[in-house]
Amino acid sequence: MENNGSLYGGVGILVKNTTPHQQLHINTGLQDIAVRATCHKTITICSIYLSPSTACNITDLENLISQLPPPVLLLGDFNAHSQQWGSTTRGKMVDDFFLKSNLSLLNSGPPTYLHPATASFSAIDLSIAHPALYLDFCWQTDSDLHSSDHYPTVITTETPSPSFAKPTWMHHKAD
Repeated sequence: MENNGSLYGGVGILVKNTTPHQQLHINTGLQDIAVRATCHKTITICSIYLSPSTACNITDLENLISQLPPPVLLLGDFNAHSQQWGSTTRGKMVDDFFLKSNLSLLNSGPPTYLHPATASFSAIDLSIAHPALYLDFCWQTDSDLHSSDHYPTVITTETPSPSFAKPTWMHHKAD
């Protein structure tokens, strides 16, 4: 959201402290945060929030994605409605971005947002994957709003992650 010209609101990514990761610094006017993390493979995860009142165009998204090392998971509230994911103006821009960037939508159909005033549903929260990641993840929404107007998105993988535990040595047993 904007407040006197400054952005606030939010994005966030939580990474388990035993997962090797590093924050990436992105040069953009969009609200985003990105990390490079090693799960079952090394991937870039970017969380983005596009406020309905913030102007955004395809060039902004292309600039963002060009700074993210592939493969990328781009996750967030795009406030974009499109026929493709069950929801109209910003949606066309995001559709065009998918085509130009060769990215795939993980969303599988369920709504992600309940409009409080109209009790209508839409899918404005999108999970976008690089083709190398598309088959690695399963996407769904939680059935409980948890006192929010957005359903939590749950992205899982069945591919096991390597163990990154630090080795320990038994010095007292050394001969």
